[in-house]
Amino acid sequence: MIKLPGFLRDFFGTHGEPEARAVNAPLFVTGCMRSGTTFLVDKLATHPQLLKIGVELNQVWNDIGGASIKGTCEHKVAGDASPEYTYQMASYFAYFVCESRTLKRKAMRRYSKYFHGLGRTSYDWNHIVPVNKSPHLMNKLGYVGALFPQSTMIVIVRDIYSHSASMKYHFEKLHQADGRTYFMEKSLTACYSQTHGDVPEGKVGYPGDFSIIPQLWLRMNKVAFDEFEGAGFKKKLVVSYEDLVMNQKGTLAAIFEAMELRSEHKQVADEIAQKATVLVNTTTKGNPLEKWKKQLSTQEIAAIDAVVAEHQEEYAFIRESLVRLKIQPK
Repeated sequence: MIKLPGFLRDFFGTHGEPEARAVNAPLFVTGCMRSGTTFLVDKLATHPQLLKIGVELNQVWNDIGGASIKGTCEHKVAGDASPEYTYQMASYFAYFVCESRTLKRKAMRRYSKYFHGLGRTSYDWNHIVPVNKSPHLMNKLGYVGALFPQSTMIVIVRDIYSHSASMKYHFEKLHQADGRTYFMEKSLTACYSQTHGDVPEGKVGYPGDFSIIPQLWLRMNKVAFDEFEGAGFKKKLVVSYEDLVMNQKGTLAAIFEAMELRSEHKQVADEIAQKATVLVNTTTKGNPLEKWKKQLSTQEIAAIDAVVAEHQEEYAFIRESLVRLKIQPK
């Protein structure tokens, strides 16, 4: 077989072994449902290096990532991780990035940017960072950190009262649309399960028992903070939803600085942070920090108060962890 000179192999790209190229580890974003994860990721994904991978990848994690999310969202720890799951998820991220460079995907991004103001059309493909957000990673921080120890994890936390009001509306809307009901598992580390039929015997759900919403807020945030500092990520950031609402520019600037993205894109990052976007809740209108006072009945507020009173130690731990660990707006 004739072997071409090196300069011709360079020109035609026919080297037997293409040059090795390191890739960036993913960015993961999680938080309880209705805590601003979608809004935060949509803002971050306007950066040239941060490519949003899918919507939440819950089915992907379920099928090839070793993480039970669909049906029952089970707790996973570092000991459950394996190289096989790392390989499968890393391959999926790489495949999605490759697909995203096609003309079809570029046209889709252009459409989304033009009509919805989301994301961007072109990216710094040689330095791209895959971004995966899912509330169902809240009880899997140790697991994800073990799969991707060089990655970054962002956890966003919202006040229990405004969170509960938003979740109530969200669950009622889904129930009216397709009969879906969310219910609470007995395990203290499990997230919501859902059914389109009757809630399993011995379990409580919503619509039905409103108190499970603040109970699950406590459960998921406690599990997350129990594991956060020991989780094996290269970078770990905590974001306050209230900071993001009240000081969007300063919070985004602090996140971009902490992520240490390429200096060539600093001006773009500054522009993204400076361009504040109105935080539009996907299901309700109004000030997201105050509207819960009108949306919740006296009985529902009392139910949240009762849950907090019954779990004072856990609630105090979550609040202390948030204040101590949250990123400070610039």
